[in-house]
Amino acid sequence: MKIILASSSKRRHQILASCGIAHKVVSSNATEYTGVNKLPEQVAMINARIKAGKVAKKIKSGYVIGADTVVLLGKKIIGKPGNASHARKMLKEFSGRTIAVYTGLCVIDVKKEDLVSGYEKSLVTVKKFKTREIPAYFKLLAPYDKAGGFSIEGAGSFIFDDIKGSYFNVLGLPTAKLKEMFERLGVDILKEIRA
Repeated sequence: MKIILASSSKRRHQILASCGIAHKVVSSNATEYTGVNKLPEQVAMINARIKAGKVAKKIKSGYVIGADTVVLLGKKIIGKPGNASHARKMLKEFSGRTIAVYTGLCVIDVKKEDLVSGYEKSLVTVKKFKTREIPAYFKLLAPYDKAGGFSIEGAGSFIFDDIKGSYFNVLGLPTAKLKEMFERLGVDILKEIRA
């Protein structure tokens, strides 16, 4: 079975690979939707569908996975930081607060022209830290290509108190939700796993 990940995210590729799911990576280079009057889960699902749809148009058969992650702080959707000062400001705003992480998913069966969409939500509590610590964390978090400007892996784990929900959702690809979506298309993804 041909599976294509419509994402340039190294983490999403690594998650699929670590699960033993053979796949090809094709970046969609899609322009992301940033609708201000939509719920965060809607924004994430719309973008996932845009990404998957753009790649699906290039092939005749197979399954295309689109994913998009957004972070919600209070009532404000936080995207990827535009520059260093923006990333530092975001990090300061997160201190001592709980943020919601939404990942929208879209899986397209290209041959059948069938698709399913869904999302996962996780809550992440950030430790309260001193302003003087921000430069050190900033260097460790590699913020520019990630929604919210952070990673919970490696050194990023120092600033997070608690996660409620899927850890893999916070990484950008909720695997249990993905399995469920393949099942909705009539596919048992476990049979595609290579030990």
